[in-house]
Amino acid sequence: MKVSRPEQQAVVERFLAALRTGRPQDLLDVMAPDVVLTADGGGLAAAALAPVHGAAQVAVVLARANQTAAGFEMTAVWLNGAPAGRVELDGELGAVSLLVENGQVTRVYVMRNPRKLTRLDEPAELAR
Repeated sequence: MKVSRPEQQAVVERFLAALRTGRPQDLLDVMAPDVVLTADGGGLAAAALAPVHGAAQVAVVLARANQTAAGFEMTAVWLNGAPAGRVELDGELGAVSLLVENGQVTRVYVMRNPRKLTRLDEPAELAR
């Protein structure tokens, strides 16, 4: 189902606010029960090795990242034409993009592979 840009942005902002709190319940409130988290560390950064299924498990994984990091910073960004999050976790860069359906997050994609994040902070020039 197609989601409007304002609805998607609102859900992403709620998710990022919940992620900042580090409280699993705040994350559960914005995620679908069957949410799936997929991460890519490229063997160069810590990341879940297999997809994590279910809101309870995903909430625990995400809350743990916030609670165990000495430095955790999250800002909203546009990634691949959609609202997403730029994460700094103990000085390492990461990105979180989300799939939104029916007002809830149904997929969480975490990018921690530093080779794929080298231009995250650079504006992209689009040519036609």
